Amino acid sequence: MEIPVETGSRGLRFASRANQNPFNFGQARTQFRTASGRLLVLAALLIAPASISYAQQAAPNASQADDEPLAEQVTDPLSHLTQIQIKDPYTPAEYGTNAQPDTIQLRAIFAIHPFSFILVEQFIRPTIKIVTVPDGKGASTATAFDDMQLLDLFAIPWPNYKESHFRWGIGSYLVFPTASSHHAGNGSWQAGPAGAFSYRGIPGLNIAGLLQQATSFAYTSSKATPASSLTFQPILSYQLGHEWYLKSSDATWTFNLRHKTSTTIPLSAGFGKVWALSKGYAIDTSASGEWTAYRQFANQTEQFTINFQGWSAISETGILK
Repeated sequence: MEIPVETGSRGLRFASRANQNPFNFGQARTQFRTASGRLLVLAALLIAPASISYAQQAAPNASQADDEPLAEQVTDPLSHLTQIQIKDPYTPAEYGTNAQPDTIQLRAIFAIHPFSFILVEQFIRPTIKIVTVPDGKGASTATAFDDMQLLDLFAIPWPNYKESHFRWGIGSYLVFPTASSHHAGNGSWQAGPAGAFSYRGIPGLNIAGLLQQATSFAYTSSKATPASSLTFQPILSYQLGHEWYLKSSDATWTFNLRHKTSTTIPLSAGFGKVWALSKGYAIDTSASGEWTAYRQFANQTEQFTINFQGWSAISETGILK
């Protein structure tokens, strides 16, 4: 049976060979193309890890309790905090266009204590975005859902963190082609390894980094191009006292690994404060500026970006408790 394909849509659209598929996914894809259907799917993917984790019963590991200030932990990719983040990166100036891109980013970070099946601490971080991107070199823009990202890290218990103040983890990084427009997303399923580290041996200073690699292996359109990229997020934060902090943690260096594809290296600087609400819960607010220090084969990329994180709910206890 021939499956109808909407021209220009990337939402789970198969290539022209889909006509040979013995299964009929037309109705499911039609539901996913609607805004409400896509929101339900993304919300389910975002909430599912928390639902599964809360269903487990395990006592927290007392040795993992972190007495360091919350302001030092909020930028640490391997901290024991469970967070819900809402972030707004706004770009008033971009190379190659007169448009002003904007992004609404919703990210959950689930810190899961060891339990019966997984004997090390796990960090699950789904990210969904609504992006406003340039539509050509003029001032016009297009708004759409971007591809969903999922980071899954496992903390390695060696060396002893209490003695070395060093923590690291490895895991996987996945990209799902959930973009609702050809202006956003890559149109491919991607997967690869990920790793993170954190060092807090200097009082008040956190030195950390997050490395992610993704390579495309399946495509939603015959027009999609293969992708392979490596990203590194350098993270520095310094405590000023009373839960105020300085940070350089919003810039992500992107190295596209295919021949003559773009490389961009931005730098960032900003400040923030953690507001304690009650025992075990707090809100983090921050602002930072980000500018591109180096670019190659990147005709259209950010020149200067302002990052606002106006609401980030924090739980100190993690998920399993």
